[in-house]
Amino acid sequence: MRVAPIQPGDIVEVDKKGRRIVGLVLRVERAGDVRFEPVCPGISWRSARPHEVMRHWRKAARRRGAPDPEVHEGQLGLELGP
Repeated sequence: MRVAPIQPGDIVEVDKKGRRIVGLVLRVERAGDVRFEPVCPGISWRSARPHEVMRHWRKAARRRGAPDPEVHEGQLGLELGP
């Protein structure tokens, strides 16, 4: 897989010796190695070669004008009942 589009903050799935590891990307080094923090505790691998990266999900920004997912419609009304 090409590591050029991978940025810090993205999620990657890595195949290390037959084991699939999901991790949060910390940085991509000049040689193409991906440094990541595993999502599951107890995993000792923290880096992957480009050929070990199986999948990549990028961190996308919220679209302009999209509602904030943290704000619920019920929170916006401050009216008191009768």
